[in-house]
Amino acid sequence: MAVCVQTLALSGIAPDSWPALADLLDDAERARAARFAFEDDRQAYVAAHALLRVTLSEMAGGAPQDWRFAAARLGKPYLIDPPKDLRFSVTHARGMVAVAIAEGVEIGVDVEPANRRAESMKLAQRFFAPEETSLLRALEGDARRDAFFTIWTLKEAVVKATGEGLSRGLDSFTIHLDPPRMTMPNDLGAWRLEHWRRGDYHLALVGRCAVWEVAVVEREAGALLCSSR
Repeated sequence: MAVCVQTLALSGIAPDSWPALADLLDDAERARAARFAFEDDRQAYVAAHALLRVTLSEMAGGAPQDWRFAAARLGKPYLIDPPKDLRFSVTHARGMVAVAIAEGVEIGVDVEPANRRAESMKLAQRFFAPEETSLLRALEGDARRDAFFTIWTLKEAVVKATGEGLSRGLDSFTIHLDPPRMTMPNDLGAWRLEHWRRGDYHLALVGRCAVWEVAVVEREAGALLCSSR
């Protein structure tokens, strides 16, 4: 099973490219973007959804503006009347966005800044499974911070892939590292987990499948806009 992961660094987007990226979105997406209180968050949302639309068109044809979306009961978005059974996940952080697309397989993707300020042990004790908290407690400094964000991004990607979001407690399953894998009580399905460092960001991908081939591509806004024409 092939998974396409595309990332886009916002630092490389020229100021005059933002209107063209916003034009790729539909009215509902532009309205939602306008509701963000901070410009950085608005831009991240616009970039992520423009990247998703262009990537879908590259994979399945059609114009980026023509894709239509709906949301399942717990909020997981899906395509309306796609030409093939494409599943996707979107993530945006200040400075970087990413999308993951696969055919017929539920996936989740998450990105987080590595330099984000976080009290890792307090958060782990509140949200993580005991085995994960014990792992972090045995580490210090940068090693603890890196392990924390590796686990955090993988957990976020898991609940995106299941479609449950934060209705599933993050302590209800356990992430293991080296290599990344997961144990989830009462779930006998096969799962694949991947984690990467992309510059100053942690990037995680999770899919409900036994085998996959993952291609990670770093996009540039100029090429993205050329592809959309």
